[in-house]
Amino acid sequence: MSLFKQLWLAIILLLSLVFGGSFVVSSLSAKSYLEQQLYMKNSDNASALALSLTQQDADPVLLELTLSAQFDTGHYELVELIGPEGNLIVRREDTQKIEDAPAWFMQLLPIEVDPGIAQVQKGWQQVGTLTLRSHSRFAYKELWESTQLLALVFLIAMVVGGVLGSYLLRIILKPLDDVVNQAEAIGQRRFISIPEPYTLEFRRVVGAMNTMSDRIKAALRQETARLEKWQRNAHIDKITGLLNREPFMQSLGAALESDDVNATGTLTLVRIGGLAQLNQTYGRKAIDGLLAEAGAALNAIATRHSRWAASRLNGSDFALMAPRSIEPGEVAREMQDALREVMETRSMLQEVTLPAATTVYVHDDTLPKLMTRLDGALISADQEGNSAINLAYAGDIQMMPVREQMQHWRKVFQRAFQEQRFSLANYPVIGINKRLLHFEAPVRLEYEGQELAAGTFLPWINRLELSSELDKHVLDLALRVAAVRGRPLSVNLSVGALVEPSFLLWLSDHLSAAGPAAANLWLELPESMAFRHLEAFKKLAARAKTYGCKIGIEHVGHQLAEIGQLSDVGLDYVKVDSSFIRNIDTNAGNQTLLRTLCTVGHSIGVIVIAEGVRSKEEWGQLQELGIDGATGPAMTDFNA
Repeated sequence: MSLFKQLWLAIILLLSLVFGGSFVVSSLSAKSYLEQQLYMKNSDNASALALSLTQQDADPVLLELTLSAQFDTGHYELVELIGPEGNLIVRREDTQKIEDAPAWFMQLLPIEVDPGIAQVQKGWQQVGTLTLRSHSRFAYKELWESTQLLALVFLIAMVVGGVLGSYLLRIILKPLDDVVNQAEAIGQRRFISIPEPYTLEFRRVVGAMNTMSDRIKAALRQETARLEKWQRNAHIDKITGLLNREPFMQSLGAALESDDVNATGTLTLVRIGGLAQLNQTYGRKAIDGLLAEAGAALNAIATRHSRWAASRLNGSDFALMAPRSIEPGEVAREMQDALREVMETRSMLQEVTLPAATTVYVHDDTLPKLMTRLDGALISADQEGNSAINLAYAGDIQMMPVREQMQHWRKVFQRAFQEQRFSLANYPVIGINKRLLHFEAPVRLEYEGQELAAGTFLPWINRLELSSELDKHVLDLALRVAAVRGRPLSVNLSVGALVEPSFLLWLSDHLSAAGPAAANLWLELPESMAFRHLEAFKKLAARAKTYGCKIGIEHVGHQLAEIGQLSDVGLDYVKVDSSFIRNIDTNAGNQTLLRTLCTVGHSIGVIVIAEGVRSKEEWGQLQELGIDGATGPAMTDFNA
């Protein structure tokens, strides 16, 4: 029961007791007073009337006329004259029912008044005994009206006291609302701090909760710093600051196998021709400085885009993976220009060449085919003896101008939305002890008799700015499936869900209309997108969790240094990128990374799920590291 209800009940109970006591005291006092006044009136009127009759010589006719007249005008209940022998001389009595007060009230407070008695004489001879009793209806009426007035006053006092008390309580308990909100936020894994209130008791509670939140945030920052350090030691080339070959290839392989927008993009190789001769001419120290500057220049390109990655594949070959990019020539020229500027700054440009090979990779590519295609193009460019760019195409559609490709896909999407050609796949996410966590539901597109994976068409959805429309379509599909099958379903949202101003309102309308089905929805966004639009992501998470949805981040692991910023989001789960899962059973560096990441996640109540698990050996090792669940080819034998 809320404090406001308890306050109202307390006021009602208190004033009821006060009213009851006041009613008893005032009613008994008024009753006694009225009885006393009526008795005095009876006595005085009886004496005065007896004296008047005595002066009239007690004529029988005058006696009756006088008593009748007095009865009719004096509001009496009884006027009676009895002779000395007990014979009735005159009797007038009002037998009408009293209607000025309720019967229960008169029974509760009966007015009992002794009648006035006087002797009527004729000279020295006694004529009779006069009994006179005034009517009590007026006393009951007065007593009832005063009781009603008293009840009205107390009712008004009760309402005013309740309203005033509620207002004052709302002011006094305003800090309590903040405390409750903070407690609820901590329960939802949002470790927030609030200003300490002036009220001593609340200030102590808020201080303790703020201390707890700050400690968790500090521990989270400390662990993420350790994670970043281990990641750099294991994955980063110490000279250039770029990814080493192995983690880069793992990221590329994970992108090719992914089922999202990153499954299509551009891969570019640039070779610094003549680097060996430069090393002999200028010395190792100078060339290491050159390579460090080259790495910084390529990292600057990569950090401007989410999920782009640059690597030093060997002594003189550099690679740049550009997910979602479909213009390989531009990416290659950007790499060449960045490296050319570094060479020119060190006055070495005339001594080197920068041949490049670039291609567009798609969801169906394999890593060996892709690298073979690029290596051949790079050898050809290098043999030309200048800074040529060779474009290695894998199909006819890649050779089409971008404008024609956009027109082609625009028509495909328009027809798909009109004819409801989008659908959802189902892949189980399995926890320990083979417990189902949820089903992943990546979007599919029916096109020319085949089902296209999301990675094939999502880059064009983004380029044509249709991502928000697709998100709404996918959510509608997911809510219908969740309502029919009654099982948890996860869907991927795009950047449109964060940047489209009207999306939150649309989401609220559809989730509220979905009822219980909304609680079966798991919404997830890529790590890069969540950090790039962090405030919008927090608003989306808060809105979705209002309706019971779970919120998660996928492809986690590339921005570990920023995980501390998620302390007040209220995440339910994270999915570790498959590039960190590859061969986890034999990769000691990634094992340390995953173990620490699981510890960090569990410390704030977040479920940690591995993406792209391909073998039982990987799954076994992940369970030992503390992972909570997994998805991938090794988990597809789950019986739904």
